[in-house]
Amino acid sequence: MGVSTDRVSGTVEIDRSIFGIDESRRPGEPERPFWTDLPVDAGPVQVSHGTVLVRSEAQAHDVEVTLEMGAELSKPMGAEFELLGEWPYHSGSGDLVVCTIDGPEFSFAVPADSRFVLRVFRSGGASAAARFDELMGHQYPITGLEAYHFLFVPRA
Repeated sequence: MGVSTDRVSGTVEIDRSIFGIDESRRPGEPERPFWTDLPVDAGPVQVSHGTVLVRSEAQAHDVEVTLEMGAELSKPMGAEFELLGEWPYHSGSGDLVVCTIDGPEFSFAVPADSRFVLRVFRSGGASAAARFDELMGHQYPITGLEAYHFLFVPRA
């Protein structure tokens, strides 16, 4: 299910203000939460073993999402991006899927059974709710409110 690149981007159709990253489960792997099992109201990003939940400030809209693996960003991001935080991330199968409530959007691969520092960047988040309210009923689909960038930094 994964891809053989260190960077992939795609458009994600956010519904109900959330999307996530999850990993394919391997046979015999211990049970762990899915991205939809993580707490929605505990902050903009929640990370658990092999899964991430992201809560947007706006409801239904399309966002650009980039996932990348490396020691640093492959190219500079604009000043509009802010670092939401960094979290320890432990992969299982390594076959990641960016998901919405409606299902998978696109996939990405990281090494299986590896440890990372996951850095999550966002642009447009602070004003997304107000801009969503302005566009609701005037534009469909609503795009350009936010963008997200996930950097998986391998740990030694």
